[in-house]
Order: sequence, then C-alpha cells, then structure tokens
Amino acid sequence: MPKLRFTIGTTVMCNFGPSGWKLGRIIAIDYREHNWAIGQTAPYQVILEEDSTLIYVPEDDDRCCRLATVEDMRISRQLDALAPHYEESQLTEPHLIDLPENAMNCGSDSPRSIHDYRKGLCHCCSPCPHRWSSAELYSQHYRAAERNGLKVTHHAIDLGRFKVGESLKLNSTKSYPVQAGFMQCPTLVRLPPGLRFSDDGSLKGKISFDPHRDTEYQVEFIAVSTAAWDDHSIGLVRLQISLTVEGNTSPAKFDMHGFLQKAEEARTKAKTLLQEVWHTWECWENGELHNRETCDRICSFLHQLRTLLEEHPRLDDGKWWAQLGGFHMNVHKLLENTLFECEVYLGHALTFGNHEVRQMAERNLEGCYQKRLLEAARFMWMEGLKQMMEGNWTDAIKTLDAAASKKDGWGWAVNYGDIWISNSAARLIYGTELLNEGSTLTDDGRTWIAEALELLEKGALRAKESGAFGPDGHPWAIEIADAFISYRDLIRRDADTSDWIDNFKARTLYWCGQVLAGAPPFPPKPRPRRDDAQALLARLRASELTTI
Repeated sequence: MPKLRFTIGTTVMCNFGPSGWKLGRIIAIDYREHNWAIGQTAPYQVILEEDSTLIYVPEDDDRCCRLATVEDMRISRQLDALAPHYEESQLTEPHLIDLPENAMNCGSDSPRSIHDYRKGLCHCCSPCPHRWSSAELYSQHYRAAERNGLKVTHHAIDLGRFKVGESLKLNSTKSYPVQAGFMQCPTLVRLPPGLRFSDDGSLKGKISFDPHRDTEYQVEFIAVSTAAWDDHSIGLVRLQISLTVEGNTSPAKFDMHGFLQKAEEARTKAKTLLQEVWHTWECWENGELHNRETCDRICSFLHQLRTLLEEHPRLDDGKWWAQLGGFHMNVHKLLENTLFECEVYLGHALTFGNHEVRQMAERNLEGCYQKRLLEAARFMWMEGLKQMMEGNWTDAIKTLDAAASKKDGWGWAVNYGDIWISNSAARLIYGTELLNEGSTLTDDGRTWIAEALELLEKGALRAKESGAFGPDGHPWAIEIADAFISYRDLIRRDADTSDWIDNFKARTLYWCGQVLAGAPPFPPKPRPRRDDAQALLARLRASELTTI
C-alpha cells in the first residue's frame, strides 16, 4: 500500500465541487464502511469544522483533499482578516519584513492614487490606511493591517432581537475608540433594508422586509475606521454590530412571485454572459483571436454583467460580484490595466459575508495579491531605469534590488530576467567608475563588478530557459557580457577605461530608453485604464444603497 500523505489530526481542505472547499480534521486513515466490498477503503475520514459532519475522502489527491494553509484556516474561522484570531498556535507564520522608517503615512506631500501599491512600499499596500480598499482591509491574502504591524481595536455590540417593522436607534457613543471614519468600507449589504449607517458609527431606521433572506436571520455587520491608524493605543477600529431579525415574511402588497422571476431572469442572463466570456477566452487560447480583440470582447461582456449587477446588486448573495472580479483577472493576464477592477469587485463580494462567496472571492484574491507584487516589480523596475537615465546609479541599484525582491526577478510581463540584467548594468557602471577613480574605494569597485556579473548570469540564464531569444540569448545581456570582456582586456593592459565607461553609459541609456518606450524585446508600455476608477467606485457605492 502506498504511504498516505497525511496523518490523523492533520487539518485539511476538502473539495465539495460547486460548494467549494471546506475545512476539516482527519480522524481516521484507511477508512471503510461496513457495506463496502472486501478490501475497499478510503484514505481518510474527516470531521468538518463548520458543523462536525463526518465525511470520507475518496482519493489521496490534492484535487480531493489538500493541506490547509494559514489563509484557509482564517477564512473558515474568521469573518474577515481583522477579526480576532482563534487558535493562534495553528495560525503562526514567518515574521513579516520590517518596514522602512516613515514608509506609511497619510501626508499630502505627494498626490495619492489607486496605484500607490506599485511603489512597492508597505508590502504593496497603499501607504495611507485611509485609502485601503475592502480587499486590503478584509482579505486574508492581503492582510494590510497585519502585514504593516498596525494595532486593531475591537468594539462589538449585540443589539439583540428585532422584528420587521420595528425601529432601531444606535447612536455613536464615547465608548467607541473613535467617532469618525466608519464609512471607509462598511459591509452595508449585510444590513436589513430600512437601516442607515453613518460615518460616526451610528445605526438608525425601521427594519423592512428583505426578500433575499429567511424568515429569521442573523446580521453580523462590520465597519472599520482607520482614523486613528497612527495612534499606537488605538490603531484600526473594527466595529461589529450583531442583531437577529425575525418575522421577515412577505407583506401582502409585495409581489414575491415577480421578485423571484426577475431574479431568475437576471441569473440566467449572468450565466449567459459568463459563458460568452469563457467562449471568447477559449478562442484566444486556441489562437483564433488576437489579444486586442479578446480584451475588447471580454470587457464588453463584463461591462454588461456589471450593469446587470447594478440593477440586481444582491443577486445570489454576492456570487456574481465575485465572478465579475475573477474574470477581470483574465483580462489582466492579457496586459490590460484591470487589477483595480479585480480587487474592487472581489473585495465587494467579501462584504456580503456569505461563506461560499467569500471562499470564491478569496481564491481569486490570492492571485490578485501576487499580481500586485508583479505590478510593483515592473513599475519599480521602470523607476530604476529612469534613475539610471538621470545618472543616479546608487539609487537605481537600490530600486532594482527592491524590484527583484518582490517576485524573485519576475514582474508583470517581465519574464526574461530583465530586472537583473538592468541591475547588472547599473552595478557595472558604478563599480568601474569607482575603480577608475583610483581611490581607496578600489575594493568596493571590484565587489560591485562581481555582483554585476552574478546578476548578469542569473538574467541570461532565465532568458535562455525561456527559449524566447534562440541560442544567442537576450540581446542586452549579450552586449553587457561583451562589454565586460573588452573592459577586462583594458584592465589587463593597464589602459585608460574612461572612454569605455562613457561608451558603456551611452549604450546603457539607449537600452533604458528602449525599455521605457516599450520596444521589443521588452514588454509594451502599460495601457491606460479603460474606465475612470473613481467613477467605478461611485457606481459601486450607489449599488450598495439599493436594498432590494
């Protein structure tokens, strides 16, 4: 018998098909039931964490059962990334890298944008917590507060039970650690119709009938204020308001049949649009469509889906918002500037609180965060190239080091070791200049040159492994290697290297210009956004206020 991968007591995720993955613990191995044929066994019996249901795993394969990650356990056990951690001993992970001094700030010295994460600061989150999105606040894969070491103060209120038709009034009180900022990313879709939440944390209104929910339902409303993020005694304030609503039955004047019919029509249309997206993507994979036509078609279908969801914002408890965000990732793979759309729609899906929808969104947000790292690497690479063109070699080296560290030398559409190759050129120039000065920094110069050759070798190897350049390799890497050979010859002959340095600088600036212009073999220049980000956010906020 082959050895099983897991032992009794291992925490695992089990695949339930359309219902997603569920967390459980292995309680038996080589499990069998009394009515099974002789010799028939299942590798594991698992008890599910959510309801203690006993199941068995049919095959010892990652497609059926895989080891649970830290994020898996947190998604299953917490409402969001800011919720109190449970069973911390099982949720430990490597210490996060310390931030540079003053990396986080909300000053107005420079304009903020939705793409601040591309600077690579603060673990690729916005340097200002006031600008953090739902994904940055709530996703277990972004964990912006935890990554950046911010304190989270929890304030929970249980309002008890209410009947539909009753009024509710919760004023902001001095017991709140802060009295403002709660409208940054509140989970408004969880509130019963008729209730209104305010920036000061107050909640007021008369509870109305909600056709999306059962006769009795539980509300776990979450809002976060980052107003005091830099106050170490407060930090972020996570406000949780709980209540139970009963008597949620359809009024005589409400057309429940018509409501359900419209919802089914919207659901059918959403399915059709996503089928069109899949078909278009398959055509691209089969080489039947070019990138531009593929992007245009998919974006058209996704625009129609977004419009549909603005008319039916609570359809299927956020499932379609998660789908909308997930399919924007396909467009991003084609170098369209749509990571913002991915994050905003997937982050919105998290605010619904539905466990299966959260799992669906989080699976995609894991990839989104990795794409943040890739985007940051690319844009930091471009910043480093600009610093090289300005002659700021040491600054460029620091920037390129940071860019390469994000994803081990990869970037968004940066696939051939280009960051390492660029860095090798900067180091070679800086090192040869030090040697040319003939100062006490001679040893430092040799160190820089040695590091340049190591980086060049790494970049050239990755370019060769890609197979994109044939037997000769990456043209910039070849030129740097040839230049070093000529430099070494000058050193052996004890000749003047000043002209070599000037010529190598000129060629380096040429290559930097090629990269920034998007000329082959480098990735094309990033495309401008299709839609204004603030306009998309405004439309999303408007849909949040639609209660039916």
